[in-house]
Amino acid sequence: MYSAGFLGCLVILVAFGSVTPSPSDGRIVGGEVTTITEFPYQVSVQLNGQHICGGAVIGDQFVLTAAHCFEIPWSSDDYTVRVGSSEHASGGHVLSLRQVITHGGYNPQSHDNDLALLILHARLNFTEHLQPVPLATLADPPTVDTRLLVSGWGFQAEESLVSTEVSVSPQLRFVDVDLVEPDQCRRAYRQVLPVTQRMICAARPGRDSCQGDSGGPLVGFPADEGPARLYGIVSWGLGCANPNYPGVYANVAAFRNWIDAQMGVRGWNGLLAGWSGLQ
Repeated sequence: MYSAGFLGCLVILVAFGSVTPSPSDGRIVGGEVTTITEFPYQVSVQLNGQHICGGAVIGDQFVLTAAHCFEIPWSSDDYTVRVGSSEHASGGHVLSLRQVITHGGYNPQSHDNDLALLILHARLNFTEHLQPVPLATLADPPTVDTRLLVSGWGFQAEESLVSTEVSVSPQLRFVDVDLVEPDQCRRAYRQVLPVTQRMICAARPGRDSCQGDSGGPLVGFPADEGPARLYGIVSWGLGCANPNYPGVYANVAAFRNWIDAQMGVRGWNGLLAGWSGLQ
């Protein structure tokens, strides 16, 4: 799942880092090709025209993504967001950013509070290819029965991180993953990094997000067929689809006060809901 290395192995799911691999992007590990109609909240965050991270539309001017996508000191003018397209390199609309707001508590060493809110210059016109995803709250946490999906254009396998011939898929992909209990996830990473209450873990054998998926959405569909919710933002992990190390995501519900406050300061009119999502 990831970039700059913890002992050469810890991967932050972005197409750059201290190792600075080529900003190529491949596919979700073990996933399937899909279309933006099924994941209309999915965006490609781009640096100088190249895909580096995913993100999720959460309002008509707002995208939620990972703070670590913006560690290298470029300005917001160097970044754009492509919306409404199944391909990160074409289609849809490319929009400039008014502001990048990284969480004030973000720690690049521990990857805690790995969240950023992007303010777009233009307001979005929602269509079947472009919709916001509602945010999870602490009152409706995912359960073992929640169907969790992560989507993006990231590397297909961990080996791609060091390969000189990265297989690039132009198409959006998704994968089903399962919730991993916090205690189990903390035990898995006890000798690596602390897994905090502001993180959520998910995995399934042979299935994971990988480098290039950073900042992308982990969305859940309750067993009772309730509305989809954005539960996580792809953050970090050890390897890609490593059976011993689940993927770690920023826990969106734990940041609701921060997200709502940031959006409120900018005069938002409430999160837009109503999208039913992939069934």
